[in-house]
Amino acid sequence: MTTDSRQKTTRTDRMDLRYTPTARDFREAHRAHARSTWAGRRRLAVTLALTVAVMAVGIRGGSVTVLSLLMGVAYLFFALVFLPRAQAGRAAAKAAEDGGQRVRIDGTGVRVTTGAEQRRFAWPEISRHLETPRLFLLIGSGRAQPCLVVLPKEGSGDRLRTLLENRLGPARPN
Repeated sequence: MTTDSRQKTTRTDRMDLRYTPTARDFREAHRAHARSTWAGRRRLAVTLALTVAVMAVGIRGGSVTVLSLLMGVAYLFFALVFLPRAQAGRAAAKAAEDGGQRVRIDGTGVRVTTGAEQRRFAWPEISRHLETPRLFLLIGSGRAQPCLVVLPKEGSGDRLRTLLENRLGPARPN
């Protein structure tokens, strides 16, 4: 993780961050999102159901074959280990290619600028935040509860926590 802790302190409800998330950051964010949101738990349940379905294909005459067990284990590995790591690697490469992200948190919401793209989230669009050992995640208020923004604790932890808690309430346990 690369951060620049230059923060403007002209107002107590505003903070500027420069941050380039790494693959490790994206993996940590993915795990926290999967454990802490209904959408993440639903994806896990679907993955497990599909694993059982893959294994059921190999059941013949009431017995589980070695091939069906191997297919189930391979699918679980692909869905729970390989795919999230590959997605995190691609996201980190894209973030580095774009030169990282600049984030402004203020009284109106959160603005994230990456390369030529700018996204703005008003506070009502953010339902809550999660805190991991190294990151803060802002979770959207939509049905899918997407992870909108990943923010570093390094160089901003206590002040950023205070800003988020003032707007969103305390972080939910992860």
